[in-house]
Amino acid sequence: MRFLLTLAAVASCFVPGAVAQDEKKNDELLKKIDQALQAERERLRTEVLDIVRQELKGTGATPKPRVPDRPVAPAVAASVEKAKALVTTDVLKKHAYFLADDALEGRCSGYPGCNKAADYIADLMKKAGLAPAGDEGTYFQKFKVKGRETKNCVGLLEGTDADLKKEYVVIGAHYDHVGTAEQDDFGRMGAGGDDTIWNGADDNGSGTTTVLAVIKAFTEGGLKTRRSIVFILFSGEEAGLIGSRHYCKNPIAPIGQHVYMLNLDMVGRNPQKPMEVQGVGSGEGGGLRKIVERACEKSGLKAKITDQVTLLGGDSDHSSFRDKKVPYTFFFSGFHRDYHRPSDTADKLSYDQLQKVAGTSIDILLDVAALDERPKWAGKTPGGLQVPDVDPATPPRRLGVTVQELDPAECDALKLEAGQGALRIDAVHGGSSAETAGIRTGDHILSIAGEKLPRSGAREALRVALTDRVKPNKETEIIVLRKGERVTLKAKWTE
Repeated sequence: MRFLLTLAAVASCFVPGAVAQDEKKNDELLKKIDQALQAERERLRTEVLDIVRQELKGTGATPKPRVPDRPVAPAVAASVEKAKALVTTDVLKKHAYFLADDALEGRCSGYPGCNKAADYIADLMKKAGLAPAGDEGTYFQKFKVKGRETKNCVGLLEGTDADLKKEYVVIGAHYDHVGTAEQDDFGRMGAGGDDTIWNGADDNGSGTTTVLAVIKAFTEGGLKTRRSIVFILFSGEEAGLIGSRHYCKNPIAPIGQHVYMLNLDMVGRNPQKPMEVQGVGSGEGGGLRKIVERACEKSGLKAKITDQVTLLGGDSDHSSFRDKKVPYTFFFSGFHRDYHRPSDTADKLSYDQLQKVAGTSIDILLDVAALDERPKWAGKTPGGLQVPDVDPATPPRRLGVTVQELDPAECDALKLEAGQGALRIDAVHGGSSAETAGIRTGDHILSIAGEKLPRSGAREALRVALTDRVKPNKETEIIVLRKGERVTLKAKWTE
């Protein structure tokens, strides 16, 4: 401890004189002292843990897992707050306006605009000092969508613990969107007159922007973690989670060494509503829920925290990790009238909210990366549904709808029997299986392939049915409630 005490003495005795001479030099000195203190604390922590492990060898004993009651990240609180201060609205706006600019043509996977976004992201990763973790020593992990090459962007911040750095905490977001009227259609809605570019500022320029800001906070802020952190910006999400599925099939280390995945998808709108923070029940041990609750409270982010994911499971990239039994959390600020429309522009984002999401994400990553014992996969979704095994090479089946799960009071208002749940159809995507089957906006899905939707976890039940119950090239029965009448429809998926 002498080294720490010596540095503290230097800080207390020498700094005041420096202030009088040169305030800038004083700030630089404080930063260096802070970094040195942080590094020494981490070194001592590692040495103590190594001693404990050695002493416990041969005794059969193991350290008792603990659920932290307070942040356990190795970085001191002052350093963390300084790092968070780097996430300014100007930084966020710079990224968001670039990603949602017409020059990027809506960032449809495999088209030039999407490639420009990838180059931008990779350049920022390089400047930040992240290690390239893509193919052949690059930041890019390449794959194809409908025969066109596109790429994930992957950067690594290596952990400081000799053993735990071989475990990985992931933060991700997809940067692709649905392009222009002339490109492949992955769910475009509501053409806006002469505007033929779907800019995707919220979906998912907002999540991408936030991840890039978190990278800045960690690297320029000098934050260190025991476990390694993988920053991934996915392409191919709109085409069916192809990029995240590709990563999970080709990870930088065995997927079993991936401890946790934090997914940010559409986090920039509806600031008057609580952020939907979902999936905290996917991990047992380690206090995942407590970590997330504490981080939201600290940042001031209003949040509705739930154990399971209540969006249709195939809708975002956490599902690819969930299917590999990696604990996860999903941030989502809700649908809005600009969803998948040309009107989803950067001027409509709440940058104050993005700052809070970034700060919350930083604290979650620091805490999970510092845990003595990793959170373990809970085995099943909280609704009791078994997670289906999936082939990463095959995109998941999609019905092609935007849905809202009904709460019990809404189910009662529709006079549904006990236990019967429903999904309200808010939009039907053009060219989808739903459109072909005759599903309409305003319908309520009651069952699919003979599986009645439950009142809790209806979206997840639909996802499981699409994965497990639907047979390719055969008609699947879907029962909907339409203006008080039950209507039986037939849908088909060709493979």
